[in-house]
Amino acid sequence: MSQCGTMRPLEEKLKARIREAGPIPFRDFMHAALYDPEHGYYMRRAAIGARGDYVTSAHLHPIFGELLAEKFLALLRDLAPPWTLLEWGAGTGRLAADVLAAFEQKPEGRSIRYLICEISPRLQAEQRRLLGDRSNVAWVSEGDLEAESLTGLIFSNELLDAFPVHRVLRERGQWRELYVTLRGEAFAWTLGELTRPEIARYFEEIGIELDEGQIADVAMDIVPWLQRVAAILREGYVVTIDYGDTADRLYSRARPMGTLRGFSRRRLVADPLSHPGEQDLTASVDFTLIERAGRAVGLEVVEFKSQREVLLELGLLERASAWLQRATSSAEALAARLALKHFLLPSDLGENFKVLVQRKRRLAMVRGAEMA
Repeated sequence: MSQCGTMRPLEEKLKARIREAGPIPFRDFMHAALYDPEHGYYMRRAAIGARGDYVTSAHLHPIFGELLAEKFLALLRDLAPPWTLLEWGAGTGRLAADVLAAFEQKPEGRSIRYLICEISPRLQAEQRRLLGDRSNVAWVSEGDLEAESLTGLIFSNELLDAFPVHRVLRERGQWRELYVTLRGEAFAWTLGELTRPEIARYFEEIGIELDEGQIADVAMDIVPWLQRVAAILREGYVVTIDYGDTADRLYSRARPMGTLRGFSRRRLVADPLSHPGEQDLTASVDFTLIERAGRAVGLEVVEFKSQREVLLELGLLERASAWLQRATSSAEALAARLALKHFLLPSDLGENFKVLVQRKRRLAMVRGAEMA
């Protein structure tokens, strides 16, 4: 389909860039499509929830936030108070509201400082409307967060799958990267040099060889982000909840075209290059990359499980039963049943989503353990 006709501002901006400087790595195209300050999807129109482009676990039912609050408290109890919880990328604020409501039911939870780091002005406004004027909640920019300033827990839910990816493949034994160019007035794929040589080293280190022409979508921007997260923590945990898997599964022959997907109104979009800024772009998260990057900056793996397994361990079935007993309408009961179905089905949110818990210990504690 021709992209002539009504011109969209971000589309024209990207086309002008390509005309002036030549093809751009898809990673840069995706970053602009999602995070361009004026026209990026997350900056101006991200539609999250039942009527939006996609639904997160938090939007299915408050049970998700309640159970996560239990998980967070269990981890925090291993640390000396006062505790700070930092949510990186809080979406509409729905999960924060449910976690905070659960914290308020526990004496130890009421004193937890809850910080939100959100780059989208639009989403931050939604969060402020939902969360109201709470004395223990504050919004911070990344620049506000000093090194070793936080004892507690930093978590993200469906954040890293929106990090821009490098689309790479092997052609005649050489690493190549997918770029975006123009054919006439339409965006099109083309091949170019690898922009991040560490991608080739990563695949060599983990012992994975791609077939000829097989595409791998790799979010190398996760590495500096995790380095920053680890630096902020004085002591505590990093909890990552996202759609993804280990590298051996993500880059298997079963996924010859990679994991990049586009969504609009909860439907897959066939062409990820179409209408930049107007569709959500996402790729499955490589948890092997997160684990390796974490170990390099002092984050040890505590737990890696499916979301389904974690929720069941936290009492999902019992909590859902209690919700059903308290339901005051058939609609409320149906919502609980549907949420339970989504959380449990292997093909839905249950097995496709993973939970990774990493821990940073205080340097003095680590040295003491080494000398013992």
